[in-house]
Amino acid sequence: MTIWNQIKNLFSRSNPDINEPNHFASGETAVPAMNQQNMVDLMHRLEKTLEGTYSCDEAYALLDEYVELVADNEEARQLMPLVETHLDMCPDCRDEFELLLQILKTADTEE
Repeated sequence: MTIWNQIKNLFSRSNPDINEPNHFASGETAVPAMNQQNMVDLMHRLEKTLEGTYSCDEAYALLDEYVELVADNEEARQLMPLVETHLDMCPDCRDEFELLLQILKTADTEE
C-alpha cells in the first residue's frame, strides 16, 4: 500500500465523506475536499514545520520589523529565521508581507 493510500485511509476513517461535498457548509467557511494535491500541499507544509515555529499572530506581530530588514537589504533570514520559515509556509502571511514590502518601497521612492 502506498503512503498516499495509507494517508487517504486514515482520513477516510476519521471522516468517511471527506471527498464528498459538504452540503451543510456554505460560503467561505466550507472546507475544501481533500484531494491528492491538497494532501501533498499539507505534507509539504508539515515537512517544513519546525518545533517552535510561529503562528500567524506571532509572525504578524513581527512582520513590520521583518519588512524593514528586507527593504534595507539586511540578512532578514539570519536575524528572524522563524518569521522567514512562517512566510515560506503560509501564503496568506506571505501575501501580507509582499504587500507591506511594496508599500514601503513605494514610500521610499516617493521621498
